[in-house]
Amino acid sequence: MRKFLDISVRLIITVLALYWVLSKADISKVITLLSSINPFPAFLAVFFVFLGLSLSGLRWYIFLQPKTITPLGAIFVTLGAIFYGMFLPAGAGVDLIRGLYVGVKSGSKSQSFASVFIDRMVGFLALLSLALAALILGSKTMRHIGAFILLGFALSLFFSVIILSRRLRKLCIRVLRKIKVFNLGEKLSRFLLAFDHYRENPKTLIVGFFLSLMIQIFLGLSAYFLALALNLLKFSLDIKFLKTVVYTSLVNLITMLPISLGGLGVREGGFVYLMGPYVGVEGAISISLLYYFANILASLPGLFFIWKRRV
Repeated sequence: MRKFLDISVRLIITVLALYWVLSKADISKVITLLSSINPFPAFLAVFFVFLGLSLSGLRWYIFLQPKTITPLGAIFVTLGAIFYGMFLPAGAGVDLIRGLYVGVKSGSKSQSFASVFIDRMVGFLALLSLALAALILGSKTMRHIGAFILLGFALSLFFSVIILSRRLRKLCIRVLRKIKVFNLGEKLSRFLLAFDHYRENPKTLIVGFFLSLMIQIFLGLSAYFLALALNLLKFSLDIKFLKTVVYTSLVNLITMLPISLGGLGVREGGFVYLMGPYVGVEGAISISLLYYFANILASLPGLFFIWKRRV
């Protein structure tokens, strides 16, 4: 019943968010834009999404301990998990499937979910770093949400220090082990201890961070080529190109909020707010919808991988 209510609430939020966004636009113009799409830039957009998502799988692989699957396996599991995640609350399918897949193979769910968590944390910090860079460079659009970006960046750093600091973790473990209900304290303690490997291998975290930046560049390029496919922008390495790359990263960050199904509604609202001023509301909605379907198409190969192995 609780799961049913949770999904029902998210579905209602998704419908309301989509209704609010679409009510701001001329739907006939959106349909006209989508029906006149240029196929070649659209193909490139899907290709860049595929590259970005594949790098995401590779980033997860470098955090895996022990490495019970190959780099290619990590990529395809990530693609499949992302495919499921496009229809579930933000991050739910991705994290759960990856954690369980490796946890079953390695026999250590603490280690597997620690790798998923650190992968998420590094990616989140990279997203916030790009948002912070745009704020520092003086983006007027970003000023309205500057306080949230700064707060998110500060909190992320704070929790990163707690997780990677042995002294602080020991303090947390002492407190957690006092929780005896369902042996929850012991389980959480083992989870925190699983982060020792990352503390002792800081180079892995640095590589993961730069991979995260590359991932966001590829995803930003995808949105840019979608704008070209819709004839909303001309091919030029100008300020609009840079804005599209950075703003797409921020949309990806907003979409991580677990309040709608597959990020629908939230994603469209993000694109309208950030890119609407220079491609129009209808253009921003069109880019957002195509970006959503590009992610589905790019992650489709992973669905067959997971289905074949019956994860």
